[in-house]
Amino acid sequence: MNFYLALTALGVIAFIQNMAFTWVSRSRNSGDPTYHRYASICSNGIWFVTQILVWNHVWEITKSGDWWRLALVSAVYVLATTEGSVLMMRILLKRETGKRKVGSQ
Repeated sequence: MNFYLALTALGVIAFIQNMAFTWVSRSRNSGDPTYHRYASICSNGIWFVTQILVWNHVWEITKSGDWWRLALVSAVYVLATTEGSVLMMRILLKRETGKRKVGSQ
């Protein structure tokens, strides 16, 4: 796969990964175990896919010695995960009600 296409895919998956991670983190503090189960399945599943993509990039970079590519992969990962987390927090702050609201008992 073309490096830049793979990098774009990593960015999209990492963005979704941290959306799911933020969801699971907030659901852990809610009063709804079923809600947390769904969030956890989503978060852990997308984390696994993300790790495969990250390690694939790292493996290819170590074989080729193109270390600038590792810096680019790292930057894309950090930016995508940060923005995914921020977006999901904004969404959840507007949508959480009842037992699903953070701090609900």
